[in-house]
Amino acid sequence: MGRDVPVNVIVPADRSEARGVYYLLDGNSGQADSTNWLDAQRGNAEAFFADKNVYAVLPVGGTGSLYSDWETDHPKFGKTKWETFLTEELPPLIDAQFDTNGRNVIGGISSGAQGALMLASRVPDLYSGAVGYSGCYLTEGPIGKALTDLVVINGMANSEMMWGPEGSEPWREHDLFRNASALAGKKVYLSSGNGLPGPHESLNHQGIAQTVVVGGLLEAGSNLCTDQLAQALRDAGADVTRSAQPVGVHAWPYWRDELGRSWPTIEAALR
Repeated sequence: MGRDVPVNVIVPADRSEARGVYYLLDGNSGQADSTNWLDAQRGNAEAFFADKNVYAVLPVGGTGSLYSDWETDHPKFGKTKWETFLTEELPPLIDAQFDTNGRNVIGGISSGAQGALMLASRVPDLYSGAVGYSGCYLTEGPIGKALTDLVVINGMANSEMMWGPEGSEPWREHDLFRNASALAGKKVYLSSGNGLPGPHESLNHQGIAQTVVVGGLLEAGSNLCTDQLAQALRDAGADVTRSAQPVGVHAWPYWRDELGRSWPTIEAALR
């Protein structure tokens, strides 16, 4: 992308042998200079991975980009080639710097979940598994187009800047449902709540109304999207673990819970 991209790496608890790599992407609330995964009040990833035998790789940036290669320069971030960075440039650097075992999993939250599954389907030889926490994966048709625009508008852009005219070849190439067979045989973990408030909400929390209303609506939509993708991937031959929780809004406390629930799937894919 013609610039330095910060990347945080949490090393395995035991480095006596080669270990796998878990690439973990932020969502649209991420910043250009930090990742929410390292915020103790949000992802708290450093504490979670402290006793895990994995290289957790946390790139910084990517908000509003779907971690894709854009056809035109982004109005806010300039040259935007996240797919090239994450699939071609970064993995060889990680493998050269650390004692890795050649097994990679990629995951993310919200729009980062969609980006992670796209990258796994577009470069399947690189990944043995993929993880999506509360993503929405539809890009085709009027609803898919509108959802895609909502993701990229966060960076003052529109989806045509990313993939060109709707219905063109780049749009078809990034359609997870159309390309579900690329994940055949892969371990996939998909999670969502149903949008109802749960154990992490209370009336005395600051911003509780927005969390429950906005976060609830977002998570209810994600729940539907995730059910649809899980079925499409199963039909295509992927090994899908579906975590559908009876409560939960679109918020970090639930993604921290899901990081723990997803760990057995991630660990198995990295062996």
